[in-house]
Amino acid sequence: MKKIFLAGLFAAVSTIGAYALDEELMIVTLKDGSTVEYNVENVERVNFENRHTEEAFTVTSDGHTASYPSIPVMLRVKAAETGAATQFGFGTVSATDASGLVDGEYGMYLKVSALKIYAGDIDLATETESYSMRLIKYADGQAEEILEAVTSGRLTTKINNKNNQVTINLEATFDNGTVVTANYVGRPTDVESLDAMIPAKQYGNEMFYYDSSQNEFNAKITDVYKSYSSYSGKTTLRFSLDDYLNGEEEVRIVFTDDLFKSTQGTFNLAETAGWELRLGGFQLSGYDENDPNSNYKNCADNGTMKFINNADGTIELFIEVQNYYNNYMGTHLGTPEKVIFNYVGSIE
Repeated sequence: MKKIFLAGLFAAVSTIGAYALDEELMIVTLKDGSTVEYNVENVERVNFENRHTEEAFTVTSDGHTASYPSIPVMLRVKAAETGAATQFGFGTVSATDASGLVDGEYGMYLKVSALKIYAGDIDLATETESYSMRLIKYADGQAEEILEAVTSGRLTTKINNKNNQVTINLEATFDNGTVVTANYVGRPTDVESLDAMIPAKQYGNEMFYYDSSQNEFNAKITDVYKSYSSYSGKTTLRFSLDDYLNGEEEVRIVFTDDLFKSTQGTFNLAETAGWELRLGGFQLSGYDENDPNSNYKNCADNGTMKFINNADGTIELFIEVQNYYNNYMGTHLGTPEKVIFNYVGSIE
């Protein structure tokens, strides 16, 4: 009798085990590699639908669109005084201040005049005095690219005075074809400054040339040669390039003795005498009242230069200047061509 009972018990256990394994599942594998399981007996219906989701922030460049479903934070610098502009900054990550935005992929800086803030639409093509903006592409916390020349679009700002919610709608096309859209409704976080969201762009030993249509061309600096003229009292640095820029494979930059030995570091090119930059037909100089030929040279009316001559024989040289100048024929002549030059290294 005991044997019959045990046999029946083993049979029952065996049956229960077999039933527990007999379960039909629907397993969905997600793009991140994780899975979600559903018991088929509990699934009544499976539908596949296409849904349109309005993105809060998009950047379209070279046929690729980066989309972000929300603007995590809107930072604002209120007008410090009557008549001053209001500034906004946002990006793709949340932050308590402007420095935190550089951890994202993009940052957007807006500055709206006192007359236009919260007053509706701004035509970005025609009302250029009413705003300024910059799109910053970040990489490792640095500015990889900064765009600020807008060709078309519309910016709308409004405020609800009852709950202080701000509405910002933006659609902007930059001169390189990049298109940005942004839609925000909420209460901004007020901060003292947005400067930290626009770090200086990091350059290697390279040169950029932008033609009159603002097409960009780039070449690396491969060699540098130094010469000195005791007659003119000037030092010439000739930098070889690995590709042609404006028809040339070499850029020549000339410094006076005072400039070459200076420890000032940063210079306004329009106010700095005696320098020269030559890249094919792109030829600019610094006006020198002691040089009788200065009136016949193309003396730049814009641009900045950082120049540091280190004690170890290395230099740090950065120049950004457009081809606008003054000479005996008039003022602010020239073209929108631009060069950006950067070199850090030995000149010995």
